[in-house]
Amino acid sequence: MSGKNTAAILNEYIERAKVTNDTEALKKLNREFGLLTPVTGDDPDMENLRKNVYGVVSEVVYLREELKKADLRNKDILSETEHAEIIKVQELIDCNLFTYHFQPIVRADNGEIYSYEALMRAGEMQGITPFHILKYAELTDRLDEVEQYTFLNVLNFIDTHRELFADRPVFINSMPSTRIDSESAEKIETLLRKLSDMVVVEMTESSEFSDDELNDIKSKYRRLDVRIAIDDYGTGYSNISNLLRYTPNFVKIDRSLLSGISGNPNKKHFVREIIDFCHENGILALAEGVESSDELRTVILLGVDLIQGFYTARPAPEVLQALPYELRSEIRSHRQERDDGKRMKIYSAQESERVNLDKLYKDGYDRIIIGNGYLGGTVTIAGSQYLETDIHIETAESFHGTIILENAVISNLPGRAAFAVGEDSDVTLVLNGTNKLNKAGIKVPASSKLKLVGKGSLEISLGGANYYGIGNDLESPHGELTFEQDGTISIHSDSHEGVCIGSGLGGRIRICRGRYVLCGEGSMNVCIGAYSGFADIDIIGCDFDGKTTGAHSTVIGSLEGEASINLRYSSIKCEAHSLHAAALGTVGGTKASVHAESIHMNIAMSAEALTVFGSLLNESDIALERSAIQIKAEGANALLFGGINGGARFSTTYIDLSAEINTQYEDCYIHENTSLNLTGGKYRLKVNGVERDELQ
Repeated sequence: MSGKNTAAILNEYIERAKVTNDTEALKKLNREFGLLTPVTGDDPDMENLRKNVYGVVSEVVYLREELKKADLRNKDILSETEHAEIIKVQELIDCNLFTYHFQPIVRADNGEIYSYEALMRAGEMQGITPFHILKYAELTDRLDEVEQYTFLNVLNFIDTHRELFADRPVFINSMPSTRIDSESAEKIETLLRKLSDMVVVEMTESSEFSDDELNDIKSKYRRLDVRIAIDDYGTGYSNISNLLRYTPNFVKIDRSLLSGISGNPNKKHFVREIIDFCHENGILALAEGVESSDELRTVILLGVDLIQGFYTARPAPEVLQALPYELRSEIRSHRQERDDGKRMKIYSAQESERVNLDKLYKDGYDRIIIGNGYLGGTVTIAGSQYLETDIHIETAESFHGTIILENAVISNLPGRAAFAVGEDSDVTLVLNGTNKLNKAGIKVPASSKLKLVGKGSLEISLGGANYYGIGNDLESPHGELTFEQDGTISIHSDSHEGVCIGSGLGGRIRICRGRYVLCGEGSMNVCIGAYSGFADIDIIGCDFDGKTTGAHSTVIGSLEGEASINLRYSSIKCEAHSLHAAALGTVGGTKASVHAESIHMNIAMSAEALTVFGSLLNESDIALERSAIQIKAEGANALLFGGINGGARFSTTYIDLSAEINTQYEDCYIHENTSLNLTGGKYRLKVNGVERDELQ
C-alpha cells in the first residue's frame, strides 16, 4: 500500500472494518493500518480525519459487540432454550459449519429428475433447523454472512462435484436485500459465471423492492446468464403484476395452495390460473411441497411442469440420481391421463402368471406392468387374435425374465410404446400364435436388451408423425436387439419419418433367423438400422423383404449416420423409391461398410440420387463373396456402389452379378479414388442400355 494516498487507505480501512464484528479483530486491523504512513502525512487536516475515522469505527464495532452480548444475556428477550439455540447458531456462523441437503425437482411429464434445490442444514448440531438459523441470524444482524456462506459453499460444492448432478441445475436460495462484502461478492460472481448453466437463483417475491433495485438484481443475473426462480408464490405480496416485474424463469407455487387441493375447487382454479399465466409467458411452473399421491395427480392434471416435495423425494445429503420406478410410473400415468383425458387403470402382473388379455380389456384396464416387485420369472400374456385391445405392456426396471405373447393384440397412441422394456432390463419375448401391435411398437432403451424367440408371428402397424417398430424413438439410441424367432415379423408404417427396426441414434442389431417384411412409406424411412446414428447390423440365415418410399430412405443401414452391415446365408430383397436413397449403407453418413457372404439378393431402386452399396455421399468399403445379386436402378445420379463425393474400396469373390442401371454417368461408380479387387465370378451389366461383362 506504499503507493496509496491517505484517502485510498482510509477507504480500504472502512471496507475492512465493515465486516469486523469484535474489538479484538478491530485491534489487529488498527495495528495494521496504524503503522502505515500516509503520503500526505504533514497535512494536519488529513491526519485529524484519519484519527476521527479510526475513532468512529472503533465506537461502532464496540457498540455492535455489546449489543450482541446484551442480546445473549437478556433473559427478558430470550428463554433458556433460545439462549442455548442462539449460542449454537453463533458458533455455526462463526465457524461456517453449514452443510447442505439436496432435494430433487422432478419433471411432471416423465418423472425424471430435472434439477435439485440446495437446502441449508446445521451439520451435527442437534435441534437447530433452518428456521432457527434465519431467526437468530436476523436477530444478531448476521443474515449477510448466511447469504455469503450459502452461495460460496454451494457453488464450490457444485464446482468440485459437477458429475454428481449430471449437468442438472441446482436452485440456491437467496436473500437479495442482504449486502455481501466486495471481496466475497466478486468470488461469488466468478463462480456464478463459471457455473451459469448449473445454477438457478431462488428468491422470495417482494413488493418492497423499488423498480430500480429490482432492475439491478435482474440485470446482474442476466449479465451472468443465470436463471432466477420466484419462491413461495401465492403468499405475501403475490400478484400477477408483481410477478411480471420479476420476469423469472421459474415460479414455485407455494405449499399453502397445494395442501388439500384435490378436494378444493377454489384452489384448483387459482393454481390453474397461475400455471396458465406461466405458460403464456414462457415460465416453468413448479409445484412445491407436494406431499401426497392425490396432490401429485392434481397438479399434474392442472398442467404443472415441475414437482418438488416429500412425496417425490425428501432432501438428503446424497445427490439422488433417479426416482424409484414405481413413482416415475405413477407420474407418467397421471401425465398420460392429462394428455388423453382419461384416468388409466393399471394391472400389475404377478410372477409366473398367465394374464387373460381379453378379460382385462373387458374390465377396463389400460396397462399391464410386469416385474413390479420381482426381478425375473416368466409371465404369459394370452389373448385372441380377433379382439383388438387398447392395452399396452410395460416391464419394470431391471427386469430379467421372459414374456410370452400368445395371440395378443395390444396398442397405444402413436408416438408411445405398445410394449415398453424398462431400463437396465434383459427381456426374452416369446412369440406364440399370431400377435399384433397397433399404432405403436416395442421400445427398448439403450441400457436394456431384447431377444425375440418362438414360432409365432408379430405384425406391427404404425401411425403418427414419427415412428419406430422395434427399438427406440428418433431422439434416442436403442438397446441390444437380437432376433432368433422362426416366424414372420411384419412392420408397416405410412408415417412421416422413422425406423422399422432400430432407432434414431442407433445401436446393435443381430438378426439370426426368421422372415421379415418391412415397409416404410413416409418422407424419411429406414427399414433396419438408424436414422442419424451409427447402425451396427448383423444379418444371418434369414429371409428379408424391405421397401421404402419418400424423400430420403435407406433399406438397411443409416439415413444420416455411419453404417456397418454384415450379411450371411440370407435372402435379401430391397426396394426403394425416393429422392435420395441407399439400399445397403447410408445416404448422408460419412462412411458405410458392407460385407455380404453367401446371399441371394434382389434390389430395385429409383431415385434422383442413389447408391445400392455404400455411402451415397462419402466413403464406402464393400466386400461381396460367393453371392448371387440382381439389381435394377434408375436415377439421374444412380450408382451401383460407392459415393458421389467419396471413394470406395470394392472387392468381390466369385459372385454372380446381374445389374441394369440408367444414370447420367457412364459407369456404375464415379469417384476417381475407387479401388476394385475382383476375383472370379460372372458380371452381366447394362449401363444406360449398353451391355458389358465387366465392371471396369
